[in-house]
Amino acid sequence: MSSIVTGRNRGTQVPLLRASFFKGAHAGLLLKIAIGVVAYVSVFAIILAAISPRRYDLKVGDIATESIRAPRDVENKIATQRRIEQARQSVAPIYRLNQNVQTEIVEEVNEIFEEIRIVRSLAEQRLKEWEEKQRAALSQQQLQEEEATQEDGIQQGEQDGQAEEARQEEVYDGVQGEIDYQQVFDKQFLEQLKDHIRVQLSNDELLACITADEAEISQLQEYLIEMLTSLLDLKIKEDNLLEAKNTLRNEMLTRPISSELRLVGTTIGLILLKPNMIYDEEATEAEREKAARSVEKVIYKKGQYIVQDGQPVTEEQIAMLKELGLLKDEPFDVPLVVGLGLLILALEIGGAFYIHHFEKELTNQHHMFILIILVVCLTLGVSYGMSVVNQYLMPVALAALLLTVLMKPRIAFFVNVILSILVGIMTRGQAGVMVAGLLGGMMGIFIAHRSQQRNGLFLAGLGASAASMLTAAGYELIVSGSWRAALRSSLWSGGSGVLAAVLAVGTLPVWENVFGIITPIRMIELSNPNHPLLKRLLREAPGTYHHSIIVANLAESAAQAVGANGLLARVGAYYHDVGKLIRPYYFKENQITSENPHDKLNPTLSTNIITAHTKDGVKLAQKYRIPKVIQDFILQHHGTTPVIYFYHKAKNNNKDVKLDDFRYTGPKPQTPETAIVMLADTVEAAVRTLPDPAPGKVEGLIRKLIKEKVEDGQLDECHLTLKDLDLIATAFKDVLCGIFHERVEYPDVDLKGEQDEGHDGGD
Repeated sequence: MSSIVTGRNRGTQVPLLRASFFKGAHAGLLLKIAIGVVAYVSVFAIILAAISPRRYDLKVGDIATESIRAPRDVENKIATQRRIEQARQSVAPIYRLNQNVQTEIVEEVNEIFEEIRIVRSLAEQRLKEWEEKQRAALSQQQLQEEEATQEDGIQQGEQDGQAEEARQEEVYDGVQGEIDYQQVFDKQFLEQLKDHIRVQLSNDELLACITADEAEISQLQEYLIEMLTSLLDLKIKEDNLLEAKNTLRNEMLTRPISSELRLVGTTIGLILLKPNMIYDEEATEAEREKAARSVEKVIYKKGQYIVQDGQPVTEEQIAMLKELGLLKDEPFDVPLVVGLGLLILALEIGGAFYIHHFEKELTNQHHMFILIILVVCLTLGVSYGMSVVNQYLMPVALAALLLTVLMKPRIAFFVNVILSILVGIMTRGQAGVMVAGLLGGMMGIFIAHRSQQRNGLFLAGLGASAASMLTAAGYELIVSGSWRAALRSSLWSGGSGVLAAVLAVGTLPVWENVFGIITPIRMIELSNPNHPLLKRLLREAPGTYHHSIIVANLAESAAQAVGANGLLARVGAYYHDVGKLIRPYYFKENQITSENPHDKLNPTLSTNIITAHTKDGVKLAQKYRIPKVIQDFILQHHGTTPVIYFYHKAKNNNKDVKLDDFRYTGPKPQTPETAIVMLADTVEAAVRTLPDPAPGKVEGLIRKLIKEKVEDGQLDECHLTLKDLDLIATAFKDVLCGIFHERVEYPDVDLKGEQDEGHDGGD
């Protein structure tokens, strides 16, 4: 079975939760979906139970049979909205003076009068044409009369000539007399003239403009500009525009011009006059919004009575009960359930993406998913129970501490963030509780990550308490400004970290045993020389014990060099040869005398005794409850290597023996740590036989032995690279050269004689 190394390279093994019953190509996917559904339903049920309040069947006007308190702070929205509307209405409209209005109106007046002058010019031309037509008509009439006179003969002479001159003067005077403008300027012509003026004038007003003198027109222009300017200086708004127009009309009546031109001026002025105080809708709305924001909300505090026993229920109270979800209007609160479901779904999807992209080694480790879910549900369940006492007592840091020790800090940090959000939902948005849980968990992760003893979890819990206390105190001071509330919340929050540490320490052995996880804390306990199995190894097989110590030093140094778990390699090395306790004296390092029991045995039996120490070691480890991952070191540290000494001994007696009959049963090392212990075990035993352990010879032997293991295929399943093997060889050399260093040869000195000689010389 392969071990699992996660985060801080914690070795883990899947003992009870292996999903071998799932078969088929989609077994992994189906199992993940099943785990996800279970996680979703579990978290949803806990959070829904926490946030679902008791509900009442009440309507407006009903008499309450019991008093109802607010389970949380709630706003009286009707009363607040009433205040807001009053504040908005109290803001007067804001107007801005538009300086361009006056300039534009004056320009328009001047342009209109220029257009009037153009119309007057057209009318004058029309009048001239009419006069010419009249003269022509008179001349034609005169000719006709002359022709009639000639038929009667010329009888009168000079008297008739004088009469003719008199008639011509009479006709001319008729043309030059009063003109009928209605005849000269017909309706069609007047309509054509109107197209030249931008304002709509009546026919009479247009005739007045045409027939008036230029001086009167100029005077009307001046009067109109003067009146419009004076009115605009008074700052006209939309609501007093009618009043300003009435003033214009009255002022125009007082001007010393013809009534027809007064009418023209009034018409033009009324058309052009407009407000120069423009309503600033944006500024007004901004001021009203500012006033609305300044309105203090009508809040019912948590614990305050919303409905009093025996009192009729008002519309405002019903609205607040609805806001709190305390009414039985529907079978269930649909927005609450749907909203909660969507939030939890989003968090679960985010968690799945995080693991898929950043924790890929967990993708197929389904039991680790189950571990995370159980830890999260435990934390939420305990938090729900503690929230009845006080919300700040919820031990959010529990999951952070457990997952830091059981898995790795990065996963613990991510889960801590998710849990803080869930706790925020559970407390209906209490930011202080959420932030305290987040920061407390972070502090706990930091301290627990560096802890290698169980009391380190208590220190981590105290660190989480300190961070939570500071956060809770600061938040309450900001929100309430009450020193007493800050102190009370801080003390409750401090208890949450202690509770998390107690629960983490108390449940840690359960997680380790059920999920087969060996934590750094557990490995430190196993490395204690006072462990019963190690004490027995020291007492019954001292040679093997000291051999294991040196192998542990070699393995830890090499594991650290290649980035593997040095602590795991050290502990595995301590126990790798415990199987020799069954027959300690059949192993050379424990043979105190020169007698070797193998000399009396045939090579096959000796091989069976030697190779049996791996299986014997596993049985002993199981007896002493040694974790499965350490048992892998015992079983795999020889792989399937042959016992060369007895193979050669047997071959000398029988050349037909097979090498495979003298091999260990394996399996081969499955992890870098077990492979490193195999190499360290081989190297330590071989270097011990060197008569002259010079550094060069030591390194040469190390590399030769590693090469033999590679060629024999013993390292095919442990994922070590050639670069790793080079680093391992260098680490072995450094450690062994420190052990077998060259010593100074001390001279043989007779200390007693030297002392006596010294005393003699002093006399």
